[in-house]
Amino acid sequence: MFEILRNAYRENDLTEAIRQKKMNQMITKPDILAGVSHEVRTQMNSIVAFSYLLNNTRFSDNEKREFSEQIITSCEQLIGLFENFFDTAALESGSAKENLKETDATKLFESMTSNFRVLLRKKGKDNVVLIQEDNLPSKLMVRMDTARITRIVSNLFRNALDNTYSGFIKVGCTFGDEKITFHVKDSGQGYQRSSDLLLSENPEIQHSDSQDTYSAMNLILARNLISALEGNIRVETNDAGGTSVFVSLPARESPGLKIITGTSSENKIAI
Repeated sequence: MFEILRNAYRENDLTEAIRQKKMNQMITKPDILAGVSHEVRTQMNSIVAFSYLLNNTRFSDNEKREFSEQIITSCEQLIGLFENFFDTAALESGSAKENLKETDATKLFESMTSNFRVLLRKKGKDNVVLIQEDNLPSKLMVRMDTARITRIVSNLFRNALDNTYSGFIKVGCTFGDEKITFHVKDSGQGYQRSSDLLLSENPEIQHSDSQDTYSAMNLILARNLISALEGNIRVETNDAGGTSVFVSLPARESPGLKIITGTSSENKIAI
């Protein structure tokens, strides 16, 4: 009996040691660590600078409102960066598991696109049209890691938004063979960069004003998250000369909960 308990403790210690080693390997990857470190410093400098300006009496109320919005944006970006970084590390090391929940995939996709419309207006991309493409039923209940999948698709959309100054961004969703597939297509000029960041084993991150390091880091972390969730990525050019990204992730339909009353949408344009 004591021998069995002793062996069980040894196996547990060994498993924990392997898990910790994987976590350390993820966190200490030079490119990942350097990118996160650079972006944290950038956002913290922004918060400090605008906080200082906010307390300066010579600025108008409108200017102070803009400073406040910049501080909020930097805080949101820091939170998003940390969530992607530590969540990916935890999944890869095995210290965190998939959080599968029964979710209405149609409603989730509608919520995503609604948030994307807000972000589009917030970024002032008046020359970019958001087109919603999907062929989902009006209600489709599936078991999937909703929070992480939402984060992945949001990162892909933000990348498309950064690369597109005029034209379109199309977001779509399909379900079949126990996989949910999202696509983000744009008419921008970021194919080479997106392809490298999403597909290359050792993507090059250049920390300069000419490259959005925040977007690049979140794209790499999204790729690692997709891999940890046992998903697939495909990146290709489209007819508009832009980039099309397809991500397929595991999602199992909930028995007896699928209700079909016609498709929710096939092609919607955000206004």
